[in-house]
Amino acid sequence: MRKDWQTSIKWNVKLFYLINSKRSKFLDRFYRVYFRMGKSYSLPVYLPFFLYYGGKKGIVHLIISVLITGIVMPAIKYTFRHKRPSVLLEKVYILEPVKLKSFPSADAAYVFTLLGVIIFYAPFYIDLLFVLNALIIAYGRIYMGAHFPFDVLVGSTIGFLSGIGGYYLTEKLSQHIQNSESISSSFFISFLVNFLSL
Repeated sequence: MRKDWQTSIKWNVKLFYLINSKRSKFLDRFYRVYFRMGKSYSLPVYLPFFLYYGGKKGIVHLIISVLITGIVMPAIKYTFRHKRPSVLLEKVYILEPVKLKSFPSADAAYVFTLLGVIIFYAPFYIDLLFVLNALIIAYGRIYMGAHFPFDVLVGSTIGFLSGIGGYYLTEKLSQHIQNSESISSSFFISFLVNFLSL
């Protein structure tokens, strides 16, 4: 095991091995397919939920939140440039070939961003569905040998906070648009009244 700040966190290494070493033929087959639900190209699969429960506001909120995550994650990844578990540890089982830097987990950030958005619009049972999906993807990042638990924890936190922060930005944007429309309407009415009084 190579010396590194992640490997110096004992629980991080122990939890990684605990999850990654417990192999299952079912989980191997499952994650070889399902891991794609943690990739950004899976967005069309999730989109109907946001459109149905959130409408236009939900879509705007989703776009803003995903953009936040999409800016923050690469910035952190290429600042730390942290190596993958397979480079730092021995006997790592890998199911997905990974090239980009390890810290934090972009897949975990993505699914937790979706969760951080949907909770504002969908009923409880849909929220639970998204929680389950996020946890499955998060667990899978370790099981597949792609990330340390700390990568997943930080990525999940960033993603969820992006969803929350995106809501408040959406609210401010909505208020700004309403105020602009109100000012425009007042100006038009004032102009029309003055014109007719000539």
